Amino acid sequence: MSRPVPLQQSMEGARYVEFVGRLNAFNGQGALFINLLMLASIWGKWPQFGIVFGIALLASVFNIWINLVYLKKRGLQAELLRCGVNAVVTLATGYVAGWTLPCWFWLPFFALVLDHLQGKIAVVSLAGFCIFTDIGALLDGVHWMYPLSFSLLAVFCSEISRRRFYVIRDMLGRSDEQRDDLVKAHALLQQVHDELTAATKTGMQMEVRLRQAQKLESVGRLAAGVAHEINTPVQFVGDSLQFLQETSSDLLTAVEKQQAGVSCGDLDLPYLVTSVPKAFDRCRDGLERVASIVRAMKDFAHPDAKEMQPVDLNRAIESTLTIARNEYKYAAELTTDFGDLPHVMAHAGDFNQAVLNIVINAAHAVSDVVKGSGELGRITVRTRRENDWVVVSVADTGAGIPEEIRDRIFDPFFTTKEVGRGTGQGLAIARAVVVEKHKGELTMTTEPGKGTTFFIRLPLHGTPRLAA
Repeated sequence: MSRPVPLQQSMEGARYVEFVGRLNAFNGQGALFINLLMLASIWGKWPQFGIVFGIALLASVFNIWINLVYLKKRGLQAELLRCGVNAVVTLATGYVAGWTLPCWFWLPFFALVLDHLQGKIAVVSLAGFCIFTDIGALLDGVHWMYPLSFSLLAVFCSEISRRRFYVIRDMLGRSDEQRDDLVKAHALLQQVHDELTAATKTGMQMEVRLRQAQKLESVGRLAAGVAHEINTPVQFVGDSLQFLQETSSDLLTAVEKQQAGVSCGDLDLPYLVTSVPKAFDRCRDGLERVASIVRAMKDFAHPDAKEMQPVDLNRAIESTLTIARNEYKYAAELTTDFGDLPHVMAHAGDFNQAVLNIVINAAHAVSDVVKGSGELGRITVRTRRENDWVVVSVADTGAGIPEEIRDRIFDPFFTTKEVGRGTGQGLAIARAVVVEKHKGELTMTTEPGKGTTFFIRLPLHGTPRLAA
């Protein structure tokens, strides 16, 4: 069995000084009690009384100095010095008092004073002190039973106290180890917290970049369709302008002939009277169509402010449907049913992106059903108000969503489309925009063979109100 480790080797210096200081506070009370007994035994013998009182006072000052100054600097050396001085003081006061019995009173108490020293030092010191006092008592004619009894009591008290002290020492040592472990654990948790904070910040930045990239990807994918949408009205504007140019040339020729008195019977004036206004109408309609597409692109690509702003959702949806027309016009007819909505606190750009992703998803679902048939499916977009909420629904006549994948359709990078047609980000970003950024809800209902409807529910005032 291993020997106990001395206190000053098993604990930090500050802990050792603190613990010994507390023990010495108790030891000081015991010393005061025994000194009072000794002084009481020589009451009236004033010379002896004065000497004992003076020695005890000096010993008290010495012990106070040890506790406050020397113990913090020297530790074990201070304790050994204290024990030696106190032993001498005890023998001196006992000799001056002429009463050997107080020395026996000191034995158990002295054993308690020595119990926190190293084992060999404590045993040797206690044995020497017991032998010295016992011999002095026998020489004074005291019956051997009394000093022997006090010596045995001192040994017993020392052993009991030492065992108790080792338990307390080990507990304190473990508490210091646990404290160190807690400090290390706290430092580790702080490090993990800092790393998680940094990772969260990085994740949020990546999410913003991902949304921007997805938005740019959508604009890039739609660019060809938008160019085609613009090209059609530009073409008939150009045809109308060419007709008007030719007509104006004929009219100028007719005017010149008429001024010269030449007949212009080959000019079909009734036709020109009918066709020229129509050409101007076609030009105006074409330019208005181009302007509406440009406005829609401007509304869709307008950067969001940091804070939510009042948004006309009907106009936002209409702009989004305009630039997405080339995505669905070859697969489905579009029907809109816009309700009377107040302005809603929202991020317009993010909302447009969410609607665009859902509409394109609906267009692909319908296209898969009508491919090669020459027929068109249908996409229906509705808006309505429900108390403090606004609901936007996008319904398609696609094939519906199989039951085994319904729980995964909003997962990032999950897609059932072929490579190059879908990235698996559309519905995931739509859900992030609606649920996380607008505190709304994105749900869907589906029926195999009949189609799917997605529902966007946004709080009217930017944050949901609790029911009263």
